[in-house]
Amino acid sequence: MSMEIVLVRHGEPVANENKKVTAGGFTHWIQQYNKSFVVSHSSPDKKNIPNITHHYVVSSPLRRAVHSAKILTNNVPDEQLNVLKEMDIPRYKIPLTLKAWTWVYLCRLLWMCGIKGNFETFKEAKQRAELATLSLISMANNQQKILAVGHGVMNLYIRKNLKKRGWRLTEKSSKYWGVTRLEKTQ
Repeated sequence: MSMEIVLVRHGEPVANENKKVTAGGFTHWIQQYNKSFVVSHSSPDKKNIPNITHHYVVSSPLRRAVHSAKILTNNVPDEQLNVLKEMDIPRYKIPLTLKAWTWVYLCRLLWMCGIKGNFETFKEAKQRAELATLSLISMANNQQKILAVGHGVMNLYIRKNLKKRGWRLTEKSSKYWGVTRLEKTQ
């Protein structure tokens, strides 16, 4: 018997504007991004979404993920898992004015280099990805087919962890509504 885990990245958030902001403005941008629903014009390309009628649906508790799960399935997820939340977007007080997404990439780079702050460390985030992976595997052992609606960086690390455990990657995309599918024979 074959098990399947499908990781879907959420749709485009409402608060996705790439405006120039200071470090303080970037903190506000992150707060808005994390409270954001999906914009009305963001919808999955149905030909890229697998048949999910028999999947147990889980999502991150962040609004953009729960909303995306509802758009995909016309229903709320069967379960919300805190371990599926996106890895924290770090914030550093650097005296610059940059576009919001430039801040994201710069701060994530500093974060991955080990610079700490008042947020989840990169090591802690990778440990949470490991816990998320184990949770999804446990669910797949019971349900066979799992659809997990989450976030780009977290999905990347879950995918890596699943592959290390012998799961076979059959599809991969990290864009909004991107589908990453992994299978394993029991």
